[in-house]
Amino acid sequence: MSPTEYRYHPADFPAPKVSVRHINLTFDITETQTRVIAETTFLTLADTLTTLTLNAKNLEIQKIRLNGKPAHYTYQNDLLHIPLPHPSHRGAHLTLWTETTCRPTANILEGLYYDATPQNLPKTQITQCQQWGFQRIAPCIDDMRAKSTWTTTIIADSRYTNLISNGNIKSPRAPYDKTRDIITYQNDHPMPPYLFFLGVGTWDTFTRPLEYPDGKTIRLELLAPKGADPANAAAALDILADSILWTCLFTGPERYESPDIRLELYRLCKTRDKIIADNPGNPETALAPIRRQITHLAADLVFGYQYPYDVYREISMQNSDFGGMENTGNTTIIQNRIMPDPEITDPAYEYMIGVKQHEFYHNLNGSSITGDTPFAIWLNEAVTVMIEDDYLSFLFGADYIRLQNILQLYTPGTGTFSLDTGAAAMPIQPEGFNDPNDLITSVTYVKAPEFTRMIQTILGKHAFAWALDLYHRRFADSNASPRDWLQTMGDIGRIDFSTMAGRWLTQTGYPVVTATAAYNPDEETATITVDQTGFDEQDPWIFPLAGTLLTDKGTVAAEFLQKIDGPHQTFSVPCAGAFAVAVWNPGHTAYIRINSTASDDELHLQLKYDTDTISRFLAYQTLIDREMNKLCRDPAAVPDPRLISWYINTLTDNTTMQNTGALSLTIFEYASDPAYSYRYTDLHAAKQKIIRTISDTLGKQRLNALYTVYNIPKSTTTAPAELARIFKARAVKNLILTYLAAFDTPDIHTLLKTAYETATCATDRMTALTLYLSSTAPDRISLLDTELARAAPDPVAWENLLAATAASSSPDTVTYLRRIEQSGNLHIEQAGESRSLYLRFAANRKLSLETDTGRTFLASSLTTLARVNEYISTGILSVFSHLDNYEEPVRDACFTILTDLITTIPETDAPSVIRTARRIIQNSPKAKEAYNQTHPTQTI
Repeated sequence: MSPTEYRYHPADFPAPKVSVRHINLTFDITETQTRVIAETTFLTLADTLTTLTLNAKNLEIQKIRLNGKPAHYTYQNDLLHIPLPHPSHRGAHLTLWTETTCRPTANILEGLYYDATPQNLPKTQITQCQQWGFQRIAPCIDDMRAKSTWTTTIIADSRYTNLISNGNIKSPRAPYDKTRDIITYQNDHPMPPYLFFLGVGTWDTFTRPLEYPDGKTIRLELLAPKGADPANAAAALDILADSILWTCLFTGPERYESPDIRLELYRLCKTRDKIIADNPGNPETALAPIRRQITHLAADLVFGYQYPYDVYREISMQNSDFGGMENTGNTTIIQNRIMPDPEITDPAYEYMIGVKQHEFYHNLNGSSITGDTPFAIWLNEAVTVMIEDDYLSFLFGADYIRLQNILQLYTPGTGTFSLDTGAAAMPIQPEGFNDPNDLITSVTYVKAPEFTRMIQTILGKHAFAWALDLYHRRFADSNASPRDWLQTMGDIGRIDFSTMAGRWLTQTGYPVVTATAAYNPDEETATITVDQTGFDEQDPWIFPLAGTLLTDKGTVAAEFLQKIDGPHQTFSVPCAGAFAVAVWNPGHTAYIRINSTASDDELHLQLKYDTDTISRFLAYQTLIDREMNKLCRDPAAVPDPRLISWYINTLTDNTTMQNTGALSLTIFEYASDPAYSYRYTDLHAAKQKIIRTISDTLGKQRLNALYTVYNIPKSTTTAPAELARIFKARAVKNLILTYLAAFDTPDIHTLLKTAYETATCATDRMTALTLYLSSTAPDRISLLDTELARAAPDPVAWENLLAATAASSSPDTVTYLRRIEQSGNLHIEQAGESRSLYLRFAANRKLSLETDTGRTFLASSLTTLARVNEYISTGILSVFSHLDNYEEPVRDACFTILTDLITTIPETDAPSVIRTARRIIQNSPKAKEAYNQTHPTQTI
């Protein structure tokens, strides 16, 4: 796709001609419209300014005054142009006063929009301003560099329980007239428009204090759906408080110093908080000794980020494209991920913990220090994701969380490696984009953090911590570019990262590395030879390559870390003796794929002795890949008994299962041979053959016994260590249930149905339901109807059902989904519901792409959804990313879906969707040529 086919490019973000100093806002809110008075003070940066140009989208403009006088203006193409009566010169101030009206909608999830509202109460209205939503609220310079201080006054219906905006309360809520109240907030820390938040609604409000080790206290608030369970809300606040305390104790420049003292402080602070919670009257006598211990231990420590405002608030939202969004002190989180709930699944619970940490840390990395343009969104996210992962590792174990990262990379079709090589791929810092949401992808949230992890590996974790702290101090309350961040990293490490970053930030794809090692007994060294591909006409990648050489007894003969910067590289490392197997990229320190040349014997030796969970997992994946290739070539072939034996031994090894749960036994529906990589039905059949072989080898009796062992009783605990144990054990139990389901016999159908009916948690219920719907049980539709009736009243349960059904492997899956559509309970304008059903089904490629009914459903879904939610529709289009690799009938049928889409929907109705579809078409030359040959009068 040529740069001109993007709507926005770096050149569209020149240095601003004015800076924004302060914005004074008054919102007069009714249920149908909101009148906004904005008084903005600008400082002229240009030598001479003759016109003030502002962003303004779908606004009704009543009055405009410039420096106190009525102003002339023109308003077109979402821009408000105000000619200045006299040129303004550098250093001069301008004051603009505007009175405008905006009108909320229920499906444009940007600016001010309606969210779920309790019955018989005024409509809940919230804002979503990332990246350009504020211009739908008031005329502004909607730019990440337009950081200013803010004063926000809200006038709204007195029946609302909460009137919320950024900053501390300046004037408390009070009656404004007979039916409305007024409140004013003051934010003295410079904030860009995209982090603005306003919310008026009826929530149940729960609070608790958060006390730092130094005694500073802030108030935490949870605005939960009306009728929320107080116990669940209290647990959510405790999780939030824990993440904030952890951020203080375990981040910052000296985060790796005095770890034992920090852990003891963590324990003491938790004990102090429990005393406070258990003694709401006067616990000071009991608290005095523990406060003295905390003060003593904290005296010589340097801590991480502390929140600067009085209140930190999490707000439940029902409808959003995003799971969470930081808004400087006000984080919005989707309702089904904001607090524990009987219907929340285990992965969703883990997400809930992570999103709370993630959005809180954005108050530092994103709000205090903000990227300079949308092209730097990755800069706000990458380090924040690293901190989130550190916190989750603290709670659940580093191996478990890192293995989740690896699954995000390697999962076929939806994994980052797959998307990073597809027709719709964009680099971390692309040459252009059509909508800022194009940048909210796994490249930003997975590949970019892997890039920053490589910087950390090269610097060392201690130096990286100091460099990150210097960055946060150097650019506090201002903007920073990727160049600024890299320069700061280099200042600490005395390393120039510009060449390395130039390649990683602007190139798609990743290195594919073939590495070999040979022992030189005379020199007691090992010669390492490295070849990399994956850069085509681009420059070779630069990355750190780690390795370990193991003897046939499992001892370490050599360890090394070497910078690779060319297509072919050879180097030597000291080696203590002959070795039997080379382990490459332990911990997955580099965002690379290893093209393994190891024999099966070497890989099994690695499985036996390698202590690194990640490289051992990837050795197992190499063996599984070889089996998948074999079974695709010859469906009558038998899976390798040695691999099956290793799998069963691992499954029955309690220590391994306690560490990583079922993650370490993942079997991907993938084969590296290009002849089979995109034959999804064949890949599914090959995987099922491996599963059935494991099932037959274990047998029903042993599987049932294992299932009983891992069938832990219901628990109400929220203690992280206990949750980690429960979640991992439950994942193993449901993996065992998958192997039982492979028999697909009436007794197993009864077992699955019983598992569904007696489930005490959502994870068990949804696993059993998906397996039952994928089986040949004759009453599958009846069970689906049962769950439809049970789940429909509960938004969390409902989205679980949609996702579970869409992931079914049954040939009847489309029938199931049509039944859901016709139930009258599906709301396509609700992002969560569309995401759970349509996006999940699209990823079910064996059905969505390789069956006629699936393609018909996918095409109709896209056509309908494109006009309702572009973000999810663009996500659905990613299933066409490798169009040229599909078998011809599938390729041609899918290409027709794209051509029908771009000819059916005007670009003005869904610009991001249509431009993305065109980009996939242009980057699929084989499919395009075949289409043009069969459609000579409709050449694309």
